[in-house]
Amino acid sequence: MVPSKRSLAEQLGGALPEGIDALDEEHKQVLGDALRAARRRQAAALSAAAEESLSHVPFLLRGAVRKAAGL
Repeated sequence: MVPSKRSLAEQLGGALPEGIDALDEEHKQVLGDALRAARRRQAAALSAAAEESLSHVPFLLRGAVRKAAGL
């Protein structure tokens, strides 16, 4: 396991459910990697959706809207 990667339990925010905890470390690593990849895809999709929503805002207001929305 790469030290900079959070453990699966850390990613899930608590103790692992019994069934997941019973997996061997290799499978937990695969599951953790899949979860990280899914979260990256989700973040990218949310960012793209936020940017797309700005296309409905008049150009001169977009900077203020971005700032107010934390984009």
